[in-house]
Amino acid sequence: MATLKDIARLANVSQATVSRVLNRDPSLSVTEETKERIFRAAEELDYPLGGKRTTRAAASEQGKRIGIALMLEFNEDKEDIYYLIMKSMVEEACFSHQYTTVNLFRNAEREFSAGEDMRLDAIIAIGRFTTKEIQSFHRYTDQIVFVDSSPDEQKYYSIVPNYHLAVRLSLNHFFAQGHTRIAYVGSVRTFGDTKDMVIDPRYYYYQTTMKNRELFRKDMIIGCHTTAMDGYERMKKYLTEHKEKPTALFLASDIIAPGVLRAIREAGISIPEEISIISFNNTGLSEFADPPLSSIEVYMREHASAAMTCLELLWEGKTCPKKIVIPCELIDRGSTSK
Repeated sequence: MATLKDIARLANVSQATVSRVLNRDPSLSVTEETKERIFRAAEELDYPLGGKRTTRAAASEQGKRIGIALMLEFNEDKEDIYYLIMKSMVEEACFSHQYTTVNLFRNAEREFSAGEDMRLDAIIAIGRFTTKEIQSFHRYTDQIVFVDSSPDEQKYYSIVPNYHLAVRLSLNHFFAQGHTRIAYVGSVRTFGDTKDMVIDPRYYYYQTTMKNRELFRKDMIIGCHTTAMDGYERMKKYLTEHKEKPTALFLASDIIAPGVLRAIREAGISIPEEISIISFNNTGLSEFADPPLSSIEVYMREHASAAMTCLELLWEGKTCPKKIVIPCELIDRGSTSK
């Protein structure tokens, strides 16, 4: 079956634009010609659109209506493509089940609203949300599935990546190559499941593993915000101030990879001869980096598929929640060496 990525390639636009056009996102500013091109591409690829270009009211008669809530604000989604890709995967899964998706947006009171689209059969919430934001979901439905967070395991179905496995695969790969000076690059504290600040799970498992091997060193922690710019600035500062360099880096997110790589190049350090790198998320930022980076594959499509399974269980009346942990895999692109 055709995917949003296939449509994006044929229409010569981004995957995120395809998703927002097919969902008739009112905040999206694109030309009518672009919209027409996207719909033509979807029809040419036989992408499921309910058989014709319908209004949401007409589409709602054909199947379930699923609200999609995204953690990011509009000014954040350009930087963190992970959640945009995850949203596209979820929407793609909904389309394949003939479900109509409705985008939820924050209003002035910082609550999520579906505008005039009041009837929702379920909500899929992608990312982390405050208690107030979660409460606003219940104005539409109690059938809520969380992807990439688990705010209340006694109340909600949720799907999360296996962070412990991700870090273990990365560090064991470094250990097998003889590395002991392994630095962590990324957020030490991050948003928790209800958007309170907690220790980032990737940092927690990195710290625990390194301590268990008596290899943990505070001077091997390069804390930075999850942006390419901060990754660049913190990495550049670290390489300038520290004489003893790490021989390996675990990057907590692909998003910081471009900035980290730029700082390393400017310092004249070669990859992987002088420093090995493994990143997390395996988006295009790691796949098409220079050099391409080994990265942890999070299997976002499997997250989306699991969300569909959770919806079906909820609609069957199986309200005892389940937390689904999706395994990861290390994609080796040769950015590490002994």
